[in-house]
Amino acid sequence: MRTRRVHLKQRPRGLARPGDFEVVEVELPPLQAGQVLVQNLWMSIDPYMRRSMEAEATDLEPWPLGAALDGPSVGRVLESRHPAFRAGDVVESMSGWQEHFVSDGQPFVPYLSPSHSLAVRASAGAEPRDYVGLLGIAALTAYGGMACLARVSAGDTVVVSSAAGTVGSIACQIAKLRGARVVGSAGSPDKVRWLRSVVGIDHAFDYREVVLRDELRAACPGGIDVVLENATPEHLSACLPRMKELGQVLIAGFVGTYSDRGSMRIENFEYVLDRFLTIRSYRIMDFLDRYDEFVRDMLAWRAEGRMTLQETIYEGLEQAPAALCALFTGGRIGKTLVRLA
Repeated sequence: MRTRRVHLKQRPRGLARPGDFEVVEVELPPLQAGQVLVQNLWMSIDPYMRRSMEAEATDLEPWPLGAALDGPSVGRVLESRHPAFRAGDVVESMSGWQEHFVSDGQPFVPYLSPSHSLAVRASAGAEPRDYVGLLGIAALTAYGGMACLARVSAGDTVVVSSAAGTVGSIACQIAKLRGARVVGSAGSPDKVRWLRSVVGIDHAFDYREVVLRDELRAACPGGIDVVLENATPEHLSACLPRMKELGQVLIAGFVGTYSDRGSMRIENFEYVLDRFLTIRSYRIMDFLDRYDEFVRDMLAWRAEGRMTLQETIYEGLEQAPAALCALFTGGRIGKTLVRLA
């Protein structure tokens, strides 16, 4: 059968543009014994993908030029010649950026197993798109940081940057569930209003319109217990002087640097020593043993009305490049998804 894929046509300098990609039509090979044919239903668009567009990547293999790309996706098995899968199964993989693909049915481990590896997903109360949204890799990043690593007690002050994105907004809500006072930064007035009115955090501000150190001083007069950093070294640098003794900094990413190949400089580092702070970056692979707990908690919190995820949906594979580029122009709130079928 014939299907469509997105290829990387050229490596960008600075902001990625839709013209850096191309949609191509390819012929899939006939299904062999032990293989599975999958039709992708939804694919996830995530900030880390900008780093995958570079020729050299520090954490993941760079995307090739002129070949199939990869990324989180959820699909439905159309045909199976593998004993572990049957037609109609909903499956998660790292085979986004294409409408159909053939899998050998290897077990799915995000970022570690081959992109065509599969895991059947059939949680009660979950729709297929949840597995790249509320139950997706970015959501697990937030859960791993705020529910598994963060030492948060009722009344603590938690600061979350890029708070209107998937990781940030879910981290904010988990911190509120744990009784914390939550301060979030975002990049537009609309995002700030959404964080206040929908997510319900205690203080939100537009980092483009304030002096960070002054805003954090006013927003956190008693100091900061935990920072979940998603944005920039500058944001983290402004938080350090406000940290309480034995405070904790968790680094989920520096989204603001992904289009800029310059050096990342963190200032005020003396506060790490003076206040005996803990700084840790982390991987979602550290929390795979808690995946079932993560799914159970997220679905329960949503059913109780205590967890929400705003979604921006693009229609069709040909819109996937524009969806990725839009992540870095500040216009979207929450999770970006592409509906493929």
